Amino acid sequence: MIYGLFIFDRAGKNLFQRFYGKINLNQELLTHFVKEFIVFIQNFDQSDRAECLNLENMKLIYSIIKDTISAIATDQKEDEIYITDKLIKIHEQFTKTYENLPKEEVKEHDLKKDTPKIEENTLKNFEKTVDEILFPFLKIAILGSSGVGKTSVMKLIIGEKPDSTYIPTVGVDIKEFDLDIKNMKLIFWDFSGQPHFRKLWQPFLEGTDIVILVTDSQTGNLAETRAILQLVRTEKPDANILLIANKQDLPEANPPEKIEKYMGIRAYGIVAIDPKYREKIVGTLKEMIAARVESKPQSPNITT
Repeated sequence: MIYGLFIFDRAGKNLFQRFYGKINLNQELLTHFVKEFIVFIQNFDQSDRAECLNLENMKLIYSIIKDTISAIATDQKEDEIYITDKLIKIHEQFTKTYENLPKEEVKEHDLKKDTPKIEENTLKNFEKTVDEILFPFLKIAILGSSGVGKTSVMKLIIGEKPDSTYIPTVGVDIKEFDLDIKNMKLIFWDFSGQPHFRKLWQPFLEGTDIVILVTDSQTGNLAETRAILQLVRTEKPDANILLIANKQDLPEANPPEKIEKYMGIRAYGIVAIDPKYREKIVGTLKEMIAARVESKPQSPNITT
């Protein structure tokens, strides 16, 4: 969990800060500690570098590049290399934002301390940039023909109670969900399965990382599901596909093994309205996300 981000100049002046997860420590006290630590270490070494201070219940990952020092406070579970890479990207974005501002936009207007701050609108844009770097999102499209349980699958994943009656999705329903894997945020796009809405699928598939393809496991639906699978492979060949064989409680449902053989990809059998299947599908989704994220490793690079 990330607790907070801090950016100082080499004199210890607070240029930017943003807090996130809960921590049993006063925010002002945490800011003061980070500032004093930054000033302290510079008395010994003024060189550019990226390092990590390990405390009992917290890590302080910091980078010193040119005239600016940035630091992220996290719990002990966060990966140092991963966070350092994010920190350096934020550092670079802050430098570009701050240096490119017109002089009249750089004001001394912090109410608590006499410190320079970025102009309000620019600050909000930079905060958004920071959030996107620290908490990257994956776009997940949920596809399948009408009535197969796409919305129920989405609600099962995000932990919402399923609808007691069938309510067809009209157009696109978008939901956001935080996943406990490298601060990843998921954006679910639940597409209507009705034929006249399918023309919307192709443009909205742009940027999709993972497709959850849902079938109701009945023989009559499998051919249509395979056609949708072919469409996905044509439109988004780089997307990972998670095939959900829903409604396994129905007597006419085909078992996942038979569906796998027909579809040519692994199928995961569930009953989306039964919460006991949530752990199974969330675990499978986490594995797929982790594999996708880790397939693009990045290493921190400091330039002086």
